[in-house]
Amino acid sequence: MSNGWTSPGGDSPGSEQGSQPPPPQYGGQAPPQYGQYGAPPQYGQYGAPPHYGQYGAPPHYGQYGAPGGYPPPPQFNFAPKPGVIPLRPLNLGDIFSGTFATIRGNPGATLGLSALVALIVAVPAVLTTFALANADLTTTDDSGTTVNLGTQLSSSVTAIYTVIAGVFLAGMLTAVVAEAVLGRRISIGETWHKVRGRLLPLLGMTLLVALALVVAVGIVVGIIVVLALSASAAAAAIVGVLLGLGTLVGVIWVAIKVSLAAPAVVLERVGPITALKRSWALSRGQWWRIFGISVLAQIIVGTISNIVQLPGVVILAASAGDSGTPGVWAVLLVQLISVVVSALTAPFTAGVTALLYLDQRIRKEALDVTLMAAAGKDGGGAR
Repeated sequence: MSNGWTSPGGDSPGSEQGSQPPPPQYGGQAPPQYGQYGAPPQYGQYGAPPHYGQYGAPPHYGQYGAPGGYPPPPQFNFAPKPGVIPLRPLNLGDIFSGTFATIRGNPGATLGLSALVALIVAVPAVLTTFALANADLTTTDDSGTTVNLGTQLSSSVTAIYTVIAGVFLAGMLTAVVAEAVLGRRISIGETWHKVRGRLLPLLGMTLLVALALVVAVGIVVGIIVVLALSASAAAAAIVGVLLGLGTLVGVIWVAIKVSLAAPAVVLERVGPITALKRSWALSRGQWWRIFGISVLAQIIVGTISNIVQLPGVVILAASAGDSGTPGVWAVLLVQLISVVVSALTAPFTAGVTALLYLDQRIRKEALDVTLMAAAGKDGGGAR
C-alpha cells in the first residue's frame, strides 16, 4: 500500500521505518510556486490573447458571412484512471461502478474473503445455538404457549458475532479497494498481512461507538423512568416519544459523521479516537451526500438480502408451528443462508464506504495528486 494515505500533517505509514515518502515529481522537478518567479502574468502583459482562428474577432450568432462562424469544439479533460475509479472527485456512478469493478477484479479477496469470514463466524454461532437450544431455558407465557428462550438468546449472541466480524471484514476489504484504486490486485494472504495490525484499533473504534450509543439510550430511558415515577404516565409517554425520535435522528446523524472512521483506521494507520475525528472532519459539509449514497447502497443490499433470505424465513416460520419456537435445524439453515448473504453483500457495502472516504479526501485534500504519483511509480497509466 502506498505511503500516500497519510492524513495532512500526520506521519505516513512508512514513517514507522524512519522513511518519508518523496513529493510527487512532475517532469523531474517540482513545479514552481506562485511568487517564486514573480506573480503570474496578467492578460495584456505579454499582449492580448490570440483571437479565434487568428482572423479577427469571432462572429456573433447571425453573422454567417464572417470566417470561422462556428464556435470552437468543446474541450474534454479526462482524469487518469489507473484502477477502478478515475482520479478526480467521484460521482454516484463512479462509486458504484468502482465497487463492482473491485469485486470483479478481485473475487478471491472480496467474495472469497467475505465467505471465509462468514464461515468462521458461523462456527461459534452454530455451537452457541446448539448449547442454548439444548439448555433448559423454556418458559410458558400467559396463553400457555411454551417459548424456548435459548433459541431467541442464540440469535442475539449471533448478532454480536456478526457485528464484530463485519467490522473486521470492512477493514480488510478497505485494503482491497485501496489497492484496486491504483490498479493492483491483492490476495487474501496479502490482505491479511496489511490489515492484521489494525484489527484491535478497529475493534476499539467499534466499542467506542457502541459505548456512546449505550450511554445515549441509557440517558433517554433514565429520563423516561424518572418521569414515570415522579409525574404521570401520560407525561412520561409524551416525553418518551419526543426523546425517542430525537435520539433516532441524532444516532443517524452521528452514524454518518463517523462512517468514514474504519477506512481511516486501516489506510492512515491511526488510533480509534483519531480516526473518529478524521471521519468527523472529512464529512463536514458533505453529510447529505454521504447519507444519500449510503442509504442507496443499503437499499440495494437490503433488497438482495431479502430475496436470498426469503426461503429461510419461510422455513423458519414453518418450523416454529403453533409453539412459536423454530427448530434448531431451521436456525442452522438460516445461519448458512446468512453466510451466503454476507459473502454477496459485505464487499459492496465496504467498497462504497471506502470509495466515499477516498472521494472526500480527493475533494478536500487533493489525494488524487498523490495517487497519480503512486500509480506512476507502478507504471500504471490512464485507461
